[in-house]
Amino acid sequence: MNQLIGVLAMDSPITYEQPDDREAFETLFLSFTQALQVLSHDAATQCEEMGNYNAPWEIQHDVQDGCFLLLRSPETHLTGEQSEALRDLTEALEDLPREAVAPTGMTTTNHEGCLTAMRHPAWISLRERAVPLLQLLVPLIQKNAAYFKGQ
Repeated sequence: MNQLIGVLAMDSPITYEQPDDREAFETLFLSFTQALQVLSHDAATQCEEMGNYNAPWEIQHDVQDGCFLLLRSPETHLTGEQSEALRDLTEALEDLPREAVAPTGMTTTNHEGCLTAMRHPAWISLRERAVPLLQLLVPLIQKNAAYFKGQ
């Protein structure tokens, strides 16, 4: 049996090809814009889109991590204005009060807990920021769509 496993392993090596910088950027940008779109929606929609499971934490980190990585990507095509908007959004997400992410005495692994957290007033300005940021990113969103259409 061990000999058979050894032969199978040699005949079918698993390889992983590291994506190039451009592919990594485009994939990251797509994931980020999807997270930003979720952030732009109302609380109930956000919870539904995130499967009513840890929505506040997931949204906070998906957008924040995306901003962080996009700002540091060697392939970034962000303008100064876009970069500044991402930095501002990252800071605002960092400043979310604990109650906006994990309400005391509630779990965010169900609809009620997610909705309570996402209805915290601190999320209002973040939703309001997401819409114009998406508009500001439209040229890059269009380039991103063209990139994946060509794949």
